Amino acid sequence: ALGPLAEALGAPGGAAWSAVGVIWIYYTQYLLYGRVNELYAAAAMEEPLTVWWLVFPGFNLIVGLRQVHFLAKYWSVARESLGEPPMEDPLVDLFPFIGSPTYSWRKFLRTPSLWLSFLKDAKDLDVEFLQEPAESS
Repeated sequence: ALGPLAEALGAPGGAAWSAVGVIWIYYTQYLLYGRVNELYAAAAMEEPLTVWWLVFPGFNLIVGLRQVHFLAKYWSVARESLGEPPMEDPLVDLFPFIGSPTYSWRKFLRTPSLWLSFLKDAKDLDVEFLQEPAESS
């Protein structure tokens, strides 16, 4: 909205102002994903988010959905100690990748059971470039 508005008002740079909004969104997402990982690390739990996925179209949606889930889960666990019931997340029931432990982009792409719950019995794809690279000694 900034770009068209700036263009209509004759502001210098006009349409380029839209880039400011995009940069702001990515920057704040980056900070938030890092903060969620910090919360988990401080609680001696595995960091759930792969922050650099933010820069790849499609994967930024995946890490965004995971961020919402894991932030809510973190606070749900904290509230459980106060006697509240555990959090339910029906979206995770349908899309297992949202609540699954940390995984690589290769594993995500080759594992249909992570994509949708009705693919839970599907075999992993046997595609060579999606195999994890061998550890070098």
